[in-house]
Amino acid sequence: MFNAANSPISADDDSPRTQHREQLQGLDSISQLQTAHSKFVSLLQVWPEQLADKVFNGTGVVIVGGGEYFGPAIIGIHMLRRSGSNLPVEVFVTDASEYEEKLCKDYLPKLGASCLILSDFIQGFKVTHYQLKSLAMLLSSFEHVLYLDSDSIPLLKPESELFATEPYASTGLVIWPDFWISTESPSFYKVVGLDKMPPDLPKSSSEAGQLLINKSKHLKTLLLATYYNIYGPNHYYPLLSQGALGQGDKETFMAAAMVLNTSYYRVKTGVESVGRNTGDEVKGSGMIQFSPPDDFQNHNGNTNTKPRAAFIHANTPKMNAGHLVDEGDLLSAIDSKPLRLWGPREEQMRMFGVDLEKAVWELIVQTGCELADVIREWSDREDLCRRLNKHWDGVFKED
Repeated sequence: MFNAANSPISADDDSPRTQHREQLQGLDSISQLQTAHSKFVSLLQVWPEQLADKVFNGTGVVIVGGGEYFGPAIIGIHMLRRSGSNLPVEVFVTDASEYEEKLCKDYLPKLGASCLILSDFIQGFKVTHYQLKSLAMLLSSFEHVLYLDSDSIPLLKPESELFATEPYASTGLVIWPDFWISTESPSFYKVVGLDKMPPDLPKSSSEAGQLLINKSKHLKTLLLATYYNIYGPNHYYPLLSQGALGQGDKETFMAAAMVLNTSYYRVKTGVESVGRNTGDEVKGSGMIQFSPPDDFQNHNGNTNTKPRAAFIHANTPKMNAGHLVDEGDLLSAIDSKPLRLWGPREEQMRMFGVDLEKAVWELIVQTGCELADVIREWSDREDLCRRLNKHWDGVFKED
């Protein structure tokens, strides 16, 4: 009938979820969805529990790249290496048209990353934007997966700081929160065969720019999440978000775990924002998501543990060198002077322990200059290297 509003939630609000009102029309299809969902879940439940052990192995990072997403993905991979991580990375592109040979055969392998083409695995089905994520996780070779959106930048070493500790060790699935309250339709619970919304769900919606999953424990969860994404655009995305900002795959993973009654951990430390003052308004630039082990300790008695930043989801603008210099986000609206995007240096030192924006911009300048004529999407952007260096000099040189 109309899109659900994005109502913000305080970062320290631990109160339970309340059922959002119904805002969907066309609910005469609910019984058909319920029947189809029941058949699919019944099929999953008779499958052997250890299927994943024969198919997947090892631990790695999965990213969806291609086109405008290659630039920020490369920054994220460099930052992964700066964390000390040696994990292999699989970068999925949608089809052969997005495969860039120089990047995939020459540049990315030097960073321990390889390209995979999703259409090589799937015939007869055109994959759209939000469906890529669950399919990339499912079709990756790894048993233990850290999924990253191309614009989600890791700040901690995953091997020791994410995979080897609680809550991942016991649950096998870790999900992060969004800024907003949940807005799923009451009809979703009818579709999945529940009388009502479970009482213990977190108040905030989920944000899936990063996700940890053990496919040995959660192959069925991932398959059900994939089902929700395959039938997402016309059915499960509106059922799970009712048109709220960011509607897409973000709720499908926790929903699948909840429906199958499998273990998962939703980080309780609320997401925080970084932003810039453009001269006439303050704009959000990114989302800070926090360490699951720190969060787990903090909410299980060790209140002296202050959760550290684990990721910065740099989504508006993304760390795409070509877009940054061409789209005006780097300049003040008042006097066209160069801006910091993530706040003052002092605030970044307090939050991250380093001037994180400066560290990332070192990589943006380096990769932008090195790959200006290599990444297809940058090839017609005039003087990319010079313009990147101009912003660096205007903001960071005196530091």
